[in-house]
Amino acid sequence: MNMLKNSRLLLMVVLAQAGIALAADNMPGADDIAAKLAAPPAQAPSSGAQTRSFFNQDSSRGITVTNAKPDEPPAIDLNINFEFNSARLTQEGSVLVGNLGRALKDSRLAGKRFRIEGHTDGKGSDTYNQALSERRADAVRRELVALHGVDAARIEALGFGKSRLLDALNAEAAANRRVRVINLGGAQ
Repeated sequence: MNMLKNSRLLLMVVLAQAGIALAADNMPGADDIAAKLAAPPAQAPSSGAQTRSFFNQDSSRGITVTNAKPDEPPAIDLNINFEFNSARLTQEGSVLVGNLGRALKDSRLAGKRFRIEGHTDGKGSDTYNQALSERRADAVRRELVALHGVDAARIEALGFGKSRLLDALNAEAAANRRVRVINLGGAQ
């Protein structure tokens, strides 16, 4: 009987690790993140054509690409996962923050400062979501500094709660639960 329990436990551990590995394969790597954050500010379309699309989410890669307005700084929305109603990162979330940490140390981003913005979906009160988004942004900042060696002076954390929904037509959409990283430019 113990052997059966041990076999089941071993199988569960192997499946859990495989799930994390598959999820890690689908999330943006450090180079993907660095490339987005190092991109020059968006330029106005030369044809004069404007898009009506607010966002395009590639959920298989964990990146949400927003259509930047001219002169906006480079930014990326990451689907960093946290435990439910918590600022504690899941294992998958920690992997993605590790990729972000490596990206922020990329030579293309040397000397740049960044804002880590926490965003929630529209479920729950304004006060609760504001506090949760602040705690989550700060948790990402702390992990970047403590575990990934990013200089604390290069990173600020800010929470916006549900005040800046990415998908305002679907307030509870997963796309709204995100961490936005903005390249603020050179150190000040």
